[in-house]
Amino acid sequence: MSRRLAFILIVLAALAVAAWLVLRRARTPAPSRVQRGYQVADAKGCFACHGPGGLRGMANPGYGLDEIPPFAGGLVTMYAKDEAELREWILDGAPKRIRDDPAQWKLRERAIIQMPAWRGLIEGEELEDLVAYVKAVSDLETPQEEQASAGRKTAERLGCFNCHGPQGRGSTPNPLSFKGVIPPWDGPEFAELARDEGEIREWILYGRPRRLLEQPAARFFLDRQPIKMPAYQGHVTEAELGELLAYIRWVRQHPY
Repeated sequence: MSRRLAFILIVLAALAVAAWLVLRRARTPAPSRVQRGYQVADAKGCFACHGPGGLRGMANPGYGLDEIPPFAGGLVTMYAKDEAELREWILDGAPKRIRDDPAQWKLRERAIIQMPAWRGLIEGEELEDLVAYVKAVSDLETPQEEQASAGRKTAERLGCFNCHGPQGRGSTPNPLSFKGVIPPWDGPEFAELARDEGEIREWILYGRPRRLLEQPAARFFLDRQPIKMPAYQGHVTEAELGELLAYIRWVRQHPY
């Protein structure tokens, strides 16, 4: 092989690798806000006290309310009335409402583990991401409409949040899939994979929509990705399907 030909082959290989990297970066979405919030919580050590993923909590001797609560299980709503108080917990260690209430403070003053105040240590996008994660995993905000509320419970029962993240807002990695992640329901990638509620129905019932099955490139990625969407045909009623669609619609109408 001549030096000239070897040089050309090396250049072509380098260009091919560069093109592959550009295409991969172009089609790989950034983590959702909720997914980034999980990463912030992990990096800041929140799970040391609130348990893995914020799902467990731990004992706290001397604490009048027995234990450090997990984010999940509806307990956060007992401590934070709204998103503003959630921010105060993170930034100041407790909301002003509690700090100014002697009876509330007395429950906490002898606890051997105190909530850290992160003001000055976490701000900007990190704070917004962390708030979004805690809101999602704690169900601080839930749909008020009856069908969408029932759909959230159906999604929880079927394990949808295990893959799609808290409230369906995560972006769990899925290597070899087209996007590289299981897309959040409130993100733009989901709209590309499910153009309308008819396609969302097909995803739920058959594990993939007809449109993508008919595209060889799309089918290639659907077949090779390790985490595949289950087909729930025969396992959900028509009423439950309608509830799931109503809940996904609510999530998309209230993005984090």
